[in-house]
Amino acid sequence: MVLKENRKGSSQSYNYNRLRVIIAFISLPLGFIIFTFAIRIRSYEPTTNSNNEQASTKLVGSLADIPIHQIDYGVQSTPLVMIRTSLDEELLKRFLEEHLYSCAEEELNNTQELDNRVKEPVYVYEGYYHSLQTSKNVFSRNPNPLIGKDHHKPAAGPFTRAFFDAFRVVNKDIFDSLRERLLEASAFKETQKEDVSYMLAKWIEQGHHFGDLSVQIHYGSGNEQKLVSGQAWHTDAANSLLHLAVTLRGERVLHSKRIQSSKDSTIRRPIRGQQPVEVLEKQNPGDAYLSSSTLMRHAPQFFDTDYESRSIAIHARFLYTSAEVNKFYSVRTNDSWDKMTNVLANTLSIADIQIPSLAQVESQLLHMHLS
Repeated sequence: MVLKENRKGSSQSYNYNRLRVIIAFISLPLGFIIFTFAIRIRSYEPTTNSNNEQASTKLVGSLADIPIHQIDYGVQSTPLVMIRTSLDEELLKRFLEEHLYSCAEEELNNTQELDNRVKEPVYVYEGYYHSLQTSKNVFSRNPNPLIGKDHHKPAAGPFTRAFFDAFRVVNKDIFDSLRERLLEASAFKETQKEDVSYMLAKWIEQGHHFGDLSVQIHYGSGNEQKLVSGQAWHTDAANSLLHLAVTLRGERVLHSKRIQSSKDSTIRRPIRGQQPVEVLEKQNPGDAYLSSSTLMRHAPQFFDTDYESRSIAIHARFLYTSAEVNKFYSVRTNDSWDKMTNVLANTLSIADIQIPSLAQVESQLLHMHLS
């Protein structure tokens, strides 16, 4: 009996030990997988959240408490601000993948939608597009004053539209604040009549700021003679009260005549008798500026180039129809104009404008495709 009991106990002990070995054999790799997965979760979550927070912090435009850009003065001593910024290398590289900015010269010459102003040895092409989310044509005024007619404006390339749409989104707080300040400066509440501040605020509310695009392509001989003679000098129409210019290829120089105030000056008006000086600001690939080209005399300088070193710049302005801008000019008074331009300058002087990242532009591009 004892022997039997011993055999039975020995058999149970053997089976129990064998079961422990099997469980341990299965548990080891399973535990390792769970442990590894837990480590990955712990290592991934904080990094992703931190990166997203940093990206949103850096790439969201906001208003500073004090001026961060100096206020200059243009025509008739009207205040204006020049904000200079740039695209990062990845964003610029992706921009240049769009066909219009990278096509062969023969393809460019045969692009029907471009305004061909070639007079050898000067090659000038200009394309007129909109930057709204829709891929459909938008009825609006041609920004070229020599044309100046309403037409069914085609959509710019998808990535180009996504960039300017992302720019509006990233800097939404700034332009919402500008709209509110313009409404405060407007007499509409008292008179129930639209004035220039009210109409500008309405265009911003419609999302039409930077909605009108002019793509300018230059190569061949430079324009030194026109620059010296004064033929190249001009002020822009009302659509350039907010003007964002982006250089994609080549080199050019923006000449402008402004009364420049000292960066440290607390005086918010030009000194009596102070005269405008010619300011030269070089524009290289990726450079951008935001200003009010309506309010200053300016001229672009182009150099002798071939097709490979051609200059390509996009000028983004307010999108409107002829009827809208004609009404804008008809309601303009000296007082309303002064109020509007002061609101523009004072708001832009504290505007921490941000250029969207490539990821933000691609996000808008995806949103456009899904809409």
